[in-house]
Amino acid sequence: MDYLRLGYLLNMTHAVPIVGLEAGSFSEVQESYFVAGGHLIDALLTNNVDIAYLGPGPYLNALHKGVKLRLLAVSATGANSLILADHYDPDEIYEIKKIAVPQLGNTQDLLAKLFVKKLRERNKHLEVFSKELKDIKEIEKIKIANKIEFIPVNPAELETAFYIKAVDSALVVEPWGTLLESKGLISVNMASRLASRSIVEVLDSNKDTVVKDIMNQINKYPTTLLVTKEEFYQMNKERVERFLEEQNEVLAKIKQNKQAAVSLIKNHLEAKTKKNFVEDFLMSSFLKVKFNDELDKKHLESLVQVAQEAKYFRRDIKL
Repeated sequence: MDYLRLGYLLNMTHAVPIVGLEAGSFSEVQESYFVAGGHLIDALLTNNVDIAYLGPGPYLNALHKGVKLRLLAVSATGANSLILADHYDPDEIYEIKKIAVPQLGNTQDLLAKLFVKKLRERNKHLEVFSKELKDIKEIEKIKIANKIEFIPVNPAELETAFYIKAVDSALVVEPWGTLLESKGLISVNMASRLASRSIVEVLDSNKDTVVKDIMNQINKYPTTLLVTKEEFYQMNKERVERFLEEQNEVLAKIKQNKQAAVSLIKNHLEAKTKKNFVEDFLMSSFLKVKFNDELDKKHLESLVQVAQEAKYFRRDIKL
């Protein structure tokens, strides 16, 4: 029997493969899990994995290297959190100087750079606009330093990095955002309003702060893509299409019964890691992920631009 070798990561944004495997929804599949997207894409490129769930960072990096990949589906978006140190004070200006990301060049690194770019643009606009608003005293409290450092930190070591003040912020994906919140650190996504009255209310007629607005935009970007090598797809169309149908069925079940999905995720993570997980914690993390099968390629195009500005890519990429 020819098995389809499936690669995935043990995190909440990979709930589709995790639930599918745990429920036995995939036929003729041999699984392999990885700790980082870079390792997973390497396994795909060296023919040790046939089909893979990974973030847009590794996917775009492979395209930049000239690898012909077929994007089969998107299974998750969002689930990113901007975490601030526990000494953050919403009544004071908080200047971000050092942002932790899991790995330079990965999805969260690109999104962190996009966040900085958007925040600088918005803050500059607000500062100019505020001069004309004599009755508005409050402007956005979170600022970006002129020189910003992006520091690769293993998410498991972030609590220590914050404690020794090696970083003042981090952009992480679930379940790390929920975990760090439980340790007393602050997630902008979940925080209450940072200012009593924001200029954003005048500009956008909404109650969100600039930072939360930008994070909402960033959480519309894809977090998990399903890809395979073009050559493999052409030689195994029927098998790949059957798997795609199976994953779409899993996606529908996840949306219909969240509690059952979280229970399966708990079983899978505990079996693979030999650690215990609190189901309520996993549910909080799960609810921050949006599971869907829609992809706006404009989001990938903007990430390509960010990577080019960071000098990760030296040429255009055909998506």
